[in-house]
Amino acid sequence: MNLSNITISLCKRKTAFLSLVVLGVSLVACAAVPPAPVDAIQAADSAIKQAEEARVANYSSAELSTAKTKLAEARALVEKAEKEKDAKAMKQARYLAEEARTDADLAKSKAQAAHAQAVSKEMQLNVDTLQQELQRKQLAPKKL
Repeated sequence: MNLSNITISLCKRKTAFLSLVVLGVSLVACAAVPPAPVDAIQAADSAIKQAEEARVANYSSAELSTAKTKLAEARALVEKAEKEKDAKAMKQARYLAEEARTDADLAKSKAQAAHAQAVSKEMQLNVDTLQQELQRKQLAPKKL
């Protein structure tokens, strides 16, 4: 073997070794499971509690029920992701937790709007009653 063949052989080995190192680092980076979405789950839990305190069930129970379901699914996915080192499941858990928070906020907003509408309707009825009473008193014969 001459010197040029040895140099080429060493270059090929170095290239192969570096390729394996890069591939290994890439696989480790891809396989890393993101942290559990604790903040998103806490935000969803808090939003659901606020919605319940706002008596959402009276006005918008479908959205609140959806929020609770999505939060439960998110928690289950976190457990699965941690057990199986599943990055995709952890990302899905974050997504579901964020959706649960949004659904709870929607439920609360719908409930507040429905409550405001009910109060407005009641106030309009009171105004109508007062106007009728006023008209009745104005039309009543006056006593001398």
